[in-house]
Parts: sequence; C-alpha cells; structure tokens
Amino acid sequence: MARRAASEVDGRPVPDRRRALEALLGERVVDLRDVTPAWETGTQTGIATLRRGDRVVAQWPRDRRGLSRRLRLARVLPAVAPWIPVTEVLGGDAGAPDPVLVTRFVPGESGREWLSNDDGAALLGRRMGVLAAGLRRVPTRGLRLSTLWGDPERLAAAAHRWLADGGATLGAAGAAAMERLLVRVPAELGDAPPVFAHGDFAPVNVLVRDGAVVALLDFERARIAHPLFDAAWWRCIVRHHHPDRWEAAGPAFLRAAGLGLDAGTVARLDLLAALQLMEQLHETPRRQVATRAGWAARLAAELGRQPRAGTDPLGRGRQPRAGADPLGIGPQPRARG
Repeated sequence: MARRAASEVDGRPVPDRRRALEALLGERVVDLRDVTPAWETGTQTGIATLRRGDRVVAQWPRDRRGLSRRLRLARVLPAVAPWIPVTEVLGGDAGAPDPVLVTRFVPGESGREWLSNDDGAALLGRRMGVLAAGLRRVPTRGLRLSTLWGDPERLAAAAHRWLADGGATLGAAGAAAMERLLVRVPAELGDAPPVFAHGDFAPVNVLVRDGAVVALLDFERARIAHPLFDAAWWRCIVRHHHPDRWEAAGPAFLRAAGLGLDAGTVARLDLLAALQLMEQLHETPRRQVATRAGWAARLAAELGRQPRAGTDPLGRGRQPRAGADPLGIGPQPRARG
C-alpha cells in the first residue's frame, strides 16, 4: 500500500514529524517508528520513544473532524464513563498542517490476534460483548455527536441518497436488494431509544492483555445510534474476515452483550450491517475506484446472506464461500478486522 510521505500531507509540505512531536510534548524524541497496519489507508501510526525511555503512540489522521471528535471524547469519557478503557491523550492538534494525536502507549495485543483459535475467539467475544454493553450505558448528554443513526426516518432518507450515489457500483441486483431492505428501516429500527456508539467497534480496535481488554481505540466514528449499531458492525467484521471463528466468537459476544438470539434481533443486526456498508461505500471518494468496488463487494456478500425464514438466526449455516460474490460485484477487499 502506498503511504503518505512524512514530509507532506495531501501534497502540502509539513514540518518534520519528530520535531513536531517534540514541540507538542516538550520532550526530545529519540526514536520514531512507523507501525501503520498494511490495511490502513486513512491514518499513519508511529511509536515514539522519548528521552526518558517512555513510549507514546502518535497518529496522523486525514480526517480532521474525526480527530476533533476523538480529542473531545478523550477528555469527556474518563469522567462520565470510567468503565470504558480509553487511552490517555497526551496531546493533539486537529488544526495543525499535519493533524496529530499522541496517546500513552498501552502494552497489549490487538484483539485480532485472539481470533487465531476457537478458545481465543470465544474469550474475545465475551470480553468485547461486555464492552459493547458498557458502551450502551455511556451518558450522551453534551457529547455533540451525530444523531443520524438514532433517527430511523432520517436514516432511511440518508440511505436512499447513499444508494443513489453508489447504486452503479453496487450493480442492479445489489441496488434492488438494498431498496427492499430500506423499506424496513423505519419500522424495524424505531423500537429502541438511541445510545452512544463507538462507530468502529471491531477486534482491531481493542488491546488485550492477560485476557482482559485494556484499551478501546479510535473513537473518530463515534455517534448516537440504535442500540445494536456496534454489535452489528462487530458481527459484520468477524463474519467477513474471520468466518472460521464466527461459531466460537459470535454467540459468546451476543450473549455477553445482553442481546437476544431471536430472529427479530438478528434481522435488525443484518439490516444495520447492510446500512453501515452502504455508508462506507458512499463515504469513499469516487476516485478510489478499487476501494469503492471493495465496499460494494462486501455489501453484496452481506445482502447475499440475509437470513430466510427457517434458517439459523446466528447465520452459522449461511456463510458464503471464501471469495464468493453472490451479486456479481467483483473482488473482496483486504482483511481489516
């Protein structure tokens, strides 16, 4: 993957990143190493070692508004929701020529590493299920977050606009399937008061140490949403990127999150996942043709596994084949989960 040079952002020169970090933190940086995951396209990440030997995590995101949101939540969440393991922010500037966020280094393994076997997958499912339930308890007053996903009527209207934008990429069959789903949005998602949602609740966004989640990362996409929003995205990610671990991780997650395994709940999870993928397709610039095709393929796969009457509500019996493309969209994107 081509990455941005440290000397420029969107074609504009920026100050040397090591010196910028030293100015922000007031301490000499003796080492700065790029640890950006291969699948990441929006944020560069580095681990910096300071003169005293302390390590910090520095991130340079492209999304200034998301960074502003994350900086604001980093100040608020520890006070209003101390049960959420938010990493301590040491500094940040969303208005800088090279927007940056610096957090304290937290030792741990990515949750994704725990999906290498069934025992680890079940443990991760339980731990992240408990965390998902905790996120729903976060007080939302004064957080100044988008409420679109908590208002089914507005969400349905927005989704129709997303479909108008992405329908050509999705293809005729996919667009028709999506149209059928959108009819269900107001009735099926209007039955619960909205709650706080992380917005990108996935195994890659937690750190695990000694079997416990010690950090929840990357709040840039936080919002007010339907109570199943985070669960729907977690389920979508794990079923797509780690289908061999879904049977171990999925039921453990849903039970720990306090969610029912009934067909109605699962139908809402499926509906939300399709809407989330549609939003991702819409938000991807048209010039990123391969990325848009990847999101369309993901959405096609999701639409292709929507449960029929009489099928297993957990979706264990309807996993598409690896690489399968039920609606004829194109290649699947690289794993990120």
